[in-house]
Amino acid sequence: GFMWDEQKVNTELKNYMTSAFQHLKEMCKIHDCDLRMGAFTLGVNRVARATLLRGWEA
Repeated sequence: GFMWDEQKVNTELKNYMTSAFQHLKEMCKIHDCDLRMGAFTLGVNRVARATLLRGWEA
């Protein structure tokens, strides 16, 4: 394996969290909802997409 130093971990985490928040803001803008409902909608959409990709019928 390999190990990341603290700076690398913090940089990657910041990038990941920033990207996630941008997706959340976009979802809230599209559906005109608050952050809580936007996060819930994102989660449901991800589960639905994964279900379809695994071959389950909707």
